[in-house]
Amino acid sequence: MKTIGLFLIAIFFVSACSIKTPSVKLGKKCMIKGDEVVYSYVWIHDKNLPLQANKETCKQIEKN
Repeated sequence: MKTIGLFLIAIFFVSACSIKTPSVKLGKKCMIKGDEVVYSYVWIHDKNLPLQANKETCKQIEKN
């Protein structure tokens, strides 16, 4: 039952965004926003465009 609930919540979040062809990527990835490095373990992005976040950018967090 818990799995069904999580699946429905995931469908809700993907359908609520304004992306035409959504894709979900899992794993820690980082990207630079302004003068900060932000990270997440779940990324929702347009399937037709490359994901701007990557693992290499996370190395900047370790240096600081």
